[in-house]
Amino acid sequence: MVAISGIACGVYTVVMNGIWKKKVDEKTKLVKDAEAQIVHMEKMASLGTLAAGIAHEINNPLGFLISNLQSLIDYTQQIEGKISLAEKENKVLIEDMKAMNQESLDGAVRIKKIVSDLRTFSRRSETQNSLIEINQVLESVLSIVWNEIKYKVTVIKDYQAKSKISADTTQLSQVFLNLLINASQAIADKGTITMSTYEDAKSVYVKVVDTGSGIAKDVLPKIFDPFFSTKKSTGLGLSVSYNIIKHHGGDVKVESTVGTGTTFVVQLPRAPQG
Repeated sequence: MVAISGIACGVYTVVMNGIWKKKVDEKTKLVKDAEAQIVHMEKMASLGTLAAGIAHEINNPLGFLISNLQSLIDYTQQIEGKISLAEKENKVLIEDMKAMNQESLDGAVRIKKIVSDLRTFSRRSETQNSLIEINQVLESVLSIVWNEIKYKVTVIKDYQAKSKISADTTQLSQVFLNLLINASQAIADKGTITMSTYEDAKSVYVKVVDTGSGIAKDVLPKIFDPFFSTKKSTGLGLSVSYNIIKHHGGDVKVESTVGTGTTFVVQLPRAPQG
């Protein structure tokens, strides 16, 4: 009996130690996740202040540059119309000027897009909140992007959320437009995007799931970093989206498996009753 009791005590000790270790590991993971979240939020806040200054300094001279380039293109077209057939060499020069002007204008417009994204990224108190239904926002965004995705994407909708949220419709539309376009671009040939909404006592959730190429584990922690991109883009889309959701008191979570697809979950606080 003594031997059996000893064995039982040993088994009990091992089990309890295992349970204790599991709880410690879970708490350690939660602390590390919380610390990482705080560091990321502080980094985003600092970058937002920096972005506001950069955008302000660039925006004014950029306006003159775009205006002048557009005028040069117009002048070149006017000159081209007055060139005689005998002036073939000049015509070649004019063609070169037109190409260079157009390339310069395209570059300036791209810079303007970056500045616009920076301004949105840095915006903190300019939201125009109203009571909105998240399902309507998703439907509006889907109608905008539909022509771009309809030939290769099957969209599945499952809208369960009923409660309204207090939010800026334009900014939220920008978030979900970005998520839908990214999901579509991740699908090489044919695939599915599932859009669902649901809620709990405090929050409304939007889940966007694609069957695309997925995101590698070493890349996943970087996708919300400003200017980080795995494709030809400004690398500000997800940073801007993350910042918008944070300014609305929400959060964004992402899970991905290479070759299977990616899931984004956006959480937004429900509007107070009454």
